Amino acid sequence: MIATRSVRRLPAAVLLLPVLALPLASCGSETPAAPASEVTEESGAPPASSSPAQPPEESPAGTGEETVFPGVDPGLIQLTEIPGYTLAPQSAGAVGEDGWGVSYVAASGSTIELRVERAEPGAADTGISADKAAGITEFHRILDGLRVSVITTDPDIDPDVLRAALEAARPADAAEVVSAQEEAARDLAGEAQPTAGQAGSAQPGKEPASGPQPSPGERGDLPPVGDGAPVQPEGASG
Repeated sequence: MIATRSVRRLPAAVLLLPVLALPLASCGSETPAAPASEVTEESGAPPASSSPAQPPEESPAGTGEETVFPGVDPGLIQLTEIPGYTLAPQSAGAVGEDGWGVSYVAASGSTIELRVERAEPGAADTGISADKAAGITEFHRILDGLRVSVITTDPDIDPDVLRAALEAARPADAAEVVSAQEEAARDLAGEAQPTAGQAGSAQPGKEPASGPQPSPGERGDLPPVGDGAPVQPEGASG
């Protein structure tokens, strides 16, 4: 007789323990994910910003002398003094490709222009010279690398006035030129305003001046008596 070996039945819970332990062990062996900041530090890349990128700020526009007189090198700006002449407010500005010019006007209408341009490279200083051609008179000289000249089309102007105007030319800045323009504009406006007597006679609705008014001239052809008809000279046809 073959002996039978009894098999001991184990509870179901015990049989399931190895199966359950396997996924638990595998889950415990995984390394948790590092925070985004740590990953960024290790990779060397900067962290992403949530705010949008701001455009670069634009620098304000220049407010120097170049904006007051466009196209003019501030080193060329000059003014002068001419007795009897006033700076023309609208005349100051660029002349040619690289120059400066400003005009002075007299009450008679005579005009003198001061012009400053760069001389040829290496040009030496010179004395004052005068040229006259095609109705234009010019006094000029080279000083400190600049060619400075005064020009007029007035044939009756005294040459000494032009020479003195050239000698009086001096460097100036844009602010001084603007101030001179404003002063000249005020002077011209004052000359254009009528005097008190002219203003009174020009205004309508003004009462006539008080005092005796001049009587109209007497006519010699009106008789002192009669119907007032003019007296016909003898021999006149009727």
